[in-house]
Amino acid sequence: MMGSQALARGEAAALQRHGQQLYQAGNFKAALDVFTEALHSRDADFLGILDNRAATYAKLGQYDRALKDTRQMIKKDKQDERGYLRCAKCLLLDGKSEKALELYAYALKSLPSNHPRREIVEQLHNKLRDRLSAKCCDPFSVMPLEIAAMVLDHFDFKQIVAVLRVSKKWDNFLSSIRDLWMRIDLSGAHGKIHWCSVRAYIRRSKSLVTHAIVKNLSSGSAEKVLQFFSRCPRLEYLEVWTPFSCQTFYDMFKGSRRMRTLVISGHMPVPQEYITKFLGSLPLLENLKIYKARTSPSSKVQWPPALPHLRSIILGTTEGSWLNGHTPALHIPRKQPSVPYSIANLEELCLNSDPDVFFPYPPSFNPIDFTRLRRLDLSGIYISDEFILPPSLEYLRICGGAATEEFPFSNQRPVEFLKLKTLMFRDVPWASNNTMLIFLVEAKAPLEVLHVDSCFRLRGTAFWHSLCKHANDLTELNVSHVIGINDDFSTLIVEKMHKLKIIHMAYTEITGITIKTFADARAAQGNVMKVEQLNVRGCEYVSPDAIAYGRAHGIDIIT
Repeated sequence: MMGSQALARGEAAALQRHGQQLYQAGNFKAALDVFTEALHSRDADFLGILDNRAATYAKLGQYDRALKDTRQMIKKDKQDERGYLRCAKCLLLDGKSEKALELYAYALKSLPSNHPRREIVEQLHNKLRDRLSAKCCDPFSVMPLEIAAMVLDHFDFKQIVAVLRVSKKWDNFLSSIRDLWMRIDLSGAHGKIHWCSVRAYIRRSKSLVTHAIVKNLSSGSAEKVLQFFSRCPRLEYLEVWTPFSCQTFYDMFKGSRRMRTLVISGHMPVPQEYITKFLGSLPLLENLKIYKARTSPSSKVQWPPALPHLRSIILGTTEGSWLNGHTPALHIPRKQPSVPYSIANLEELCLNSDPDVFFPYPPSFNPIDFTRLRRLDLSGIYISDEFILPPSLEYLRICGGAATEEFPFSNQRPVEFLKLKTLMFRDVPWASNNTMLIFLVEAKAPLEVLHVDSCFRLRGTAFWHSLCKHANDLTELNVSHVIGINDDFSTLIVEKMHKLKIIHMAYTEITGITIKTFADARAAQGNVMKVEQLNVRGCEYVSPDAIAYGRAHGIDIIT
């Protein structure tokens, strides 16, 4: 019996020696077979043979199999240094130096202090650590402060917090950049943010935050977070995207004397009463944006007599009609005779009425009273006979709503809009060929952007010829959902509108011929249109081949 055991041990050892000879001769595949056979022999030196086979796998470039053998070695005996050394060597050969350093560190924790070969592992660990440290370069130690600040300016709240945790050196460096902590934007967070994180951030700024976007807060954090910001004396810009009580919010921020921009999302409905309270209590306010305004009893609504800093008002509502004795949600005060207009310096006005049941919202103001108005954006508004557009307009957008005439504005004819560069009509039932011709021909508007999306009264070849003649400075055109837009129209604008770069033709009658026409024009010589972006979403007669052809010629095609 003893003789057979000795024979088995001798057979395993002989196979291992034979495998080692093949390895030394460079015959790695044969050595691999022999080592594998040796492992199946009784009383084999399991760790030694695995060590040999792992080395052979590494020679063949099969690092995943080599690492599998070394992990078996470590699992078999955590006090044997051979598994750690071979595994680290395989990781280094595989280009994973950081992983190898981690493994050496793990080995030093696992091997006892009196282990006879622990010193070798420690030497290899220190040598690799020093080599990796020599290669690393702390970017914040070599970048000029201005460049480092510009890089950090692109990081969001979550990324800044992660950078702080890299090292104490980075923590100290970031903390020294005061401007970095002046702005806090929680909109990019993937998860919910607890109030503790916001408090820590504000403390780093020494409560000198100037800009804040409040969003993605964990349950129960809203009140504390808003309280923190209300105590920041230099707060100039605030966006709130979380449910909260309007009255409580007003009580918190009515003392923000430096507030210039206030944005309140639809999560917090704001009655007219509080719109006027915000305007009265924030003396430097320039921009006010309320996504969900509501009506209020007229007795509670009092617009301040002077708002010299106010430049932009953007209001939205889902309310339709309102009760007698109430001020509507989108109320803008009308100019009174012989009284200075409190919002005479307004440059932007946007009113969006979007009730569940259509209600043509009658405006309470006249745009002509705003002599500095540059941008006017109206959705769902009824344009009455007293509605006069100021000549200062640079941007006019009208969506939906109602009117009684093709040109419902009460401007004294002929009109002139010599600064109007952007004109957008979307789903406007009264907009006709005559409407557009007044803007283009009579008013001499120098349009660069024209949208007539879903305007069903626009049609006819003669009108499109007029468009090409009087709007040849256009760089962007939207004729989506418009009847009669086909390949003939595309051929016409290629020849006439040389500056056009962006065209929206969604849900029209164009075919692949239009895309080919635009694509070939890009490659043609001469003063012809070079389209960069084309929207053909919903165009049933445009084939995938045509889309591929257009993209191959450099057109960004939206489908």
